[in-house]
Amino acid sequence: MRTDVVLGILGLAAVARADPKNGNDAASCRAELTARGVPFKAAARPGIANAVEVTGPLGGITYTSYGQPLVIDCSLAVSLDEAGKYVRALGLDKAMFSSAYSRRTVRGTNRPSKHSFGLAIDVHSFSNTADTLRIDRDYEQGLGDDVDCVGKPLTQGGATLKILQCQLVRSGLFFLALSPDYDDAHHDHFHLEVKPWGDRTELRSQAPAIH
Repeated sequence: MRTDVVLGILGLAAVARADPKNGNDAASCRAELTARGVPFKAAARPGIANAVEVTGPLGGITYTSYGQPLVIDCSLAVSLDEAGKYVRALGLDKAMFSSAYSRRTVRGTNRPSKHSFGLAIDVHSFSNTADTLRIDRDYEQGLGDDVDCVGKPLTQGGATLKILQCQLVRSGLFFLALSPDYDDAHHDHFHLEVKPWGDRTELRSQAPAIH
């Protein structure tokens, strides 16, 4: 889809209807994945309250990472599945991640990272059969503001990634949606993080993600 067409639907992310879920337990989250047709199997990892191994596309997007399986908390899997529509609308159907579940602390602190609980994923690139957009190479920093999120990118790749970043921030699907604009630690990826399923009263928060 052309960037100018996608710009026309960008505002929808900010006002999308919140999707209430039934219950806060692990079973209700997995039932949501099943209802969505997400291919997954139960998994077990230290620190992850409701671990699932995603065995196929999420929202039409195939996630790959140097041979490691995508094991994350169910809450993150649901958000990624819902967010797939934004990636697909930009003509992309693959995402490369370097970190989802990873036992480590937040840089410069002693606090466990949300990666330790399977509640965050770092995505380094998005692609289709013809092209690959890398965050470290194609994302243009310093664009947009609270009124015009996208701003004026200089390249098609930069525009595509900025549109996607704006949609992920405004969708209400994530608690954090960090990009190279946030700090140097995120110079080469989008960090997408959710709250545990039991802390979410609805699928889409009314507040944008911290970014």
